[in-house]
Amino acid sequence: MNNKLLVTLIFLIIIVAFFGFKKEEIKINPISKGKVIIHLATNIKKDDGPTCVAFDIALVNLKLGKKVEFLFDSEAAWNLKRTEKDGKNDFDRYDVPKDLKELLVKQLKDSELLALKNFGDFLELLSKKGAKITINGTWNVLTGVEKELKGKTKLPNYVEPLDLKELASHVNGSDIYYRY
Repeated sequence: MNNKLLVTLIFLIIIVAFFGFKKEEIKINPISKGKVIIHLATNIKKDDGPTCVAFDIALVNLKLGKKVEFLFDSEAAWNLKRTEKDGKNDFDRYDVPKDLKELLVKQLKDSELLALKNFGDFLELLSKKGAKITINGTWNVLTGVEKELKGKTKLPNYVEPLDLKELASHVNGSDIYYRY
């Protein structure tokens, strides 16, 4: 076999291998219908970054066809407490930044997001789009938000309080887990 033919053959093998591997790298996995838990424990009044990301990730996963559960725990659970004075919670008082709405609309092609005024509106939208909104009921009793584990007197109607066994079962039964 002459050297020119051998070099050409090796070159062809390298090109085929290179493009074959490149093809595999950009191959998109099929979207599963798995359950996604987004566990938010950060107080929006102390640090709004994790809250912004958590809400965005919940929305994106809904758009991808996932079953989304948004679990509020610790200080984020406290943020859901409605006051007797005006019936609002901390999320109702915290505006969704205009640039965040614009970025979401651009990426998700959903102009409905421009109408969001605050994170309370955003959470209600997530619920209407199919996200299950849950909260650590034990935390609510310990902090005096509610008197019973399943109490909902100071929470939005779409929020479902969980006892510890349910909370652990929901987290353990998820396919994908995010924590903010």
